[in-house]
Amino acid sequence: MRKPAILLSTVVAVLALASCGSPAATTGQSGAAPAPGAAKITIQDGFGPVELAGPATRVVSLEWTYTEELLALGVAPVGAADKALYNDWVTAGPRIAESTVDVGTRQEPNLETIASLKPDLIVGNADRLANNIESLKAIAPVVAFRWNDPAKGQLAVMKESFTSLGTAVGKDAEAAKALAGLDATAASAKEKLSAVGGTFALAYPAGGAGAATVTIFAKTSLASQILEQAGMSNAWTGNADSDGLSTVGVEALTRLPADVNFLYVSPSSDDTFLKLADNKVWTGLPFVKAAHTYKLDPTPWFYGGPTSAEQLLTQTVATLVK
Repeated sequence: MRKPAILLSTVVAVLALASCGSPAATTGQSGAAPAPGAAKITIQDGFGPVELAGPATRVVSLEWTYTEELLALGVAPVGAADKALYNDWVTAGPRIAESTVDVGTRQEPNLETIASLKPDLIVGNADRLANNIESLKAIAPVVAFRWNDPAKGQLAVMKESFTSLGTAVGKDAEAAKALAGLDATAASAKEKLSAVGGTFALAYPAGGAGAATVTIFAKTSLASQILEQAGMSNAWTGNADSDGLSTVGVEALTRLPADVNFLYVSPSSDDTFLKLADNKVWTGLPFVKAAHTYKLDPTPWFYGGPTSAEQLLTQTVATLVK
C-alpha cells in the first residue's frame, strides 16, 4: 500500500514542471492537446467516471497489468513503474521499450518524473493509488481500475478494464480482437484438455526457498477462472483471501483428490517443490506418487491481461497434453 501523498509544496513544484512549455497552458490539462473535433471519452474506473478530452497518446502506467495491456494494444507507455523488473516477471507479449521511462515503484511512483513526461493519461490500480490519487490527478487524468468485484469475478473484471483501457487510448478494435483471441485460445484449450482429466490445482512457493508452505489459487482468483474457462475444475476448496489466494502448509494438500493435475511454478535455480523430495507428507501424496505434478516454465504472470491469460492456457496445454 502506498505511503501518504507528498506535501502540497512539492505538488506545486510538480505542476509548475508539468505546465512549463506544455500544451497544459492552453488546454487546462497536462499532456498533448486533443485533435480538433476529437470526441470526449468517459471511462468508468474504481472511483467513478473519468472524462478524457480524446484518446490518450502519452500514457504512464503504474501497474504491470496495464503496462502489459497497453503493449498488447500497440501502445508504448511513455513511463512505467518498476520498469527494470517488468520483463523478468511478465514473460508474455511484447517487451517494454528502452524508450519507456522508469517512473519509480508501483508502491511509490515518482511524481516529478511523471509530470516531466507530460502525460495525457495515468493508469493504475485503485487500491495502490488511493493515497495519492489527487496528486496524480493534478498532473493528468487518472484511470484507476480495481482488481476485484465479487459480483463479476476477476476474469470478467479483467476483460472489462482491458476494454475500457482500449477505449481510453483509441484502440477499441484492437481490444476486441485481443479478447476474441483469448476466447478462441480458451476454446481450443478446452477441446485439447478434455482428454487429460479436468481437475487441477495451481500453486507457487510461499515461504521462501525450501519452506514447506505453498500458495494455492482458489476459485475466485483470476488464474483459476482462466483455466476454468477452458473447461477445467479447480480442486482446491480451502479458504482464500480477497485476491483468491490460500497460503497453507504441505499437509493441507492432502485435501486434494488423488487424480488432480498439480500445476506449479518455482524458481528454476531453487525449485522449492523439488526440495520437498525428503518431505514425507509431500512424497506420500497420491498425485505426487503418480507423477502428476507439472511445472509451468517460463512462469506466467498470474495477475495480467489477455496476453498473460493466453500464455497460461497454452502452457497448461503444452504441459498436460502429450
